[in-house]
Parts: sequence; C-alpha cells; structure tokens
Amino acid sequence: MDFINKLILNENQKECILNINKKISNVYPPDLYKHTISTLFYTQKLAEKYILKDDENKESEDFKKNQEVYYKLCKIALLHDYGRIFDAEELKKIALKNKDEINANQEDFEIDCLLHGFAGAFIVRDEFNLSDEEILNSIKYHTTGYCNMSMTDKIIYISDKLEDGRNYKEVFYLRKLALKNINFCLLEVYKNNIIYIINKNKNIYSNTFKIWNNILKLYGGLTDGSRR
Repeated sequence: MDFINKLILNENQKECILNINKKISNVYPPDLYKHTISTLFYTQKLAEKYILKDDENKESEDFKKNQEVYYKLCKIALLHDYGRIFDAEELKKIALKNKDEINANQEDFEIDCLLHGFAGAFIVRDEFNLSDEEILNSIKYHTTGYCNMSMTDKIIYISDKLEDGRNYKEVFYLRKLALKNINFCLLEVYKNNIIYIINKNKNIYSNTFKIWNNILKLYGGLTDGSRR
C-alpha cells in the first residue's frame, strides 16, 4: 500500500500497520474503510505538527519516543471504529461482559452510538492482541472524549471529526484552526458536536457537560490566534 510507505515508520512498524490494514479492509464496509483511511491521513497531519517536531534531531531519544507515539496514533486511527462492524446487541453483550473494566454506568449501555467505542476497545484488545492502555483508551473515548484529554486523544478525537470526508458548514474553518492551535480547536470541535446533537434532537451523553466544562476551563480563554 503506497499510503503506508508515506508514514514515518520503520519497517517493522509498517509491517504491523500493513497487517492491520489488510484485516480491516476485508471486513469494513466501503464507507467505513474510506472514513478510516481519511482519519489516518488527518491523524498523520496533526501528529507531524504536534508530535514530531520539524526541528528535532531524528537520532535523538526524544524523537524516538515521539515516533513511538506517532506509531500508536496510526494504529488507533485504523482501529478506532472497529466496533462499528458489530451490531448493537453484540456490542452490549461485550460491554456488559467487561462492565467492571469499562467503569461504565447504565446510560453507557443505552446510547448505541457510544457502544462501538466502549466495547470496541475490548474487541480490538482481543482480536489484535493489543494491551497498550493508551491505544485502548483512545478507542474507548474517541466519540465522547473525557476530562483532561492527552495529546494523543485530542488528535484522534479531532481527526475523526475533521477528516477530509466530513462535509459540514464549519469544517473548513476547524481544519485551519487544527493546524494553528489544537487546544482551541478541541474546544470549537466539541462545541460544534454538542450543537449538532441538539439540532438533531438526540440524547446528550450526561458526561458531555462535565467534559465541556473541563475543556472550557482549560481553553476557554484562548482565541483563534492565541498560543498555548
């Protein structure tokens, strides 16, 4: 796959990404696979700006550590929606089976659009033999976010919402903002998502308000041109 060769990975890492891609390409519906690869591309773009710094010495220990984070992000991007290939009842069974580890409440099992993340993390853990908590955490929370998100989780959350296949009124502004200030972009993307849910008359996940207040507390003073 040509796009895998463009990723900033060593040969062993590329081989792992190739194997993941082979598996998902065989089981994902075309639209889901297209969204997944677009999310990977956008993740790569943000990771190159915020994780792999242009002025870093490629032989330095810092660069090597950051490159490992970049590698994790590639895996998360490819697997973040793996749970979507399972139906809601199957996801509920998996989520309930792992209820203690998910640390979920009853609401988490009643909102179908959340289950693919919560249950998907455990499916990915077992089917792809992944035990890295950072990877599983990002998959689990890629739809809802959580308080005090890591840079890895911000990149995945934003990339999922802004990948090139997305087409809505604010997306072009948000894409520009993502490359200027990722923290302010997180605030604006989260706000946009809340407004979208309200306009669609859909249930709002109760933790959304807690997460929104946390993001607002951290980044509410930022503006389009500010830096943090």
